[in-house]
Amino acid sequence: MNGPDQPGEPRRPAPGTAAHPLAGRVIAITGRLASMTREAAIEAIVACGAHYAELVDELSDVLVLGLEGWPLQRDGRPTRSLARARELVDAGHTLRIVDEAAFLVELGLHDRAEDLAHLYTLEQLTRLLREPIARLRAWMRRGLIAPVRVVRRLCYFDFAQVANARALQRLLDAGASLTEIERSLRQLDGWMPGAARALMATAAASRGGALLLHLEDGRVVEPSGQQHFVFEDAPKRPAPTHSLPAHRTERSAEAWFDRGVAAEAEGRWEEAADCYHHSLLAGGPRAEVAFNLGNALHALGRSGEAAQRYMNAVEIDGGFAEAWNNLGNALAELGRFEAAIRAYHKALAILPEYADAHFNLAETLHQLERWTESRTHWLRYLAGAPHSQDRAFVRRRIGECDAALAPARRDEGAGAGHADGG
Repeated sequence: MNGPDQPGEPRRPAPGTAAHPLAGRVIAITGRLASMTREAAIEAIVACGAHYAELVDELSDVLVLGLEGWPLQRDGRPTRSLARARELVDAGHTLRIVDEAAFLVELGLHDRAEDLAHLYTLEQLTRLLREPIARLRAWMRRGLIAPVRVVRRLCYFDFAQVANARALQRLLDAGASLTEIERSLRQLDGWMPGAARALMATAAASRGGALLLHLEDGRVVEPSGQQHFVFEDAPKRPAPTHSLPAHRTERSAEAWFDRGVAAEAEGRWEEAADCYHHSLLAGGPRAEVAFNLGNALHALGRSGEAAQRYMNAVEIDGGFAEAWNNLGNALAELGRFEAAIRAYHKALAILPEYADAHFNLAETLHQLERWTESRTHWLRYLAGAPHSQDRAFVRRRIGECDAALAPARRDEGAGAGHADGG
């Protein structure tokens, strides 16, 4: 006889066996979970008195959709679990379909839910998702991901949005067509959490080109954070065709820039640098182009040239916090530590809670054995990025600072004791 976790013969636990609201429920999972492994999720389900089922059937109460991608097969069609769930719902069964974040809250795992709801900079996302930052910038340029906040050109993203983009990338790499993916998402729209948002990412992929975002304060920006100015008296122009730069007959500054972004995303750094140079020649100084050129040169190990381009970017836009931060990184690699520290402080003067700048400043001060200052910025980093993947490393660094400061603190305590005794 099959056990309760064997597919084919799911058995419903007696309801009310525990005080947990999910006790007695039959719960299935489809897609990849972002917050934990499938095994850990099963343990959490069982611990609350619920029953995990590998397959969705008439006894199922809840289907959880993992946030690390969409519940679609490699060919772009819905997973069997999701298709079966739709059939059951249409037949009148009371089956709930919830996303991973909502399910974590139901399980009582609020900390994990908060991890998924946290906002991330591109630098934090590249460590979290193990995706090259150049690839994330390329996705942003194409409109696959768009920041939920833009502060002084620094872009913040939520996890679900980037996970959607990764899912799309995996499906395309596996050979699924955009048409099939979009057809599946439209089929699921209205009852699969996140389907509408996923459709927007798919539409952006099919168009190519850059998007314009209308922020709450009325500003219009590219997904990269570059501000656009709209003049009412400007003559009307034809709608953009969204053709790829390689298909344009004239190489404009924007076309060269797009080619550079594409090359950078694929690690073709020499080509990317060359394209950004051409973009500057065609269009004149632009902070974003100088910044990207600095990134390409930095990847090539040409830190001195990279520092010069980052300096160009902040000369054009003194409020470009990310360029100040990257300038600090390049200067630190050149051994110009005091100049690097000044650059990081510039970034933090613009954005006091810029976690990446606190991290880089703390590490530079750490290397210089300026323990008190380093410790301060490690703590500021933890406060600004409480869900960072670097928490263990940062706590180890704080411990090193404390160990280095301990003798001086003991001496101060002993001195105070002698003073009191005198």
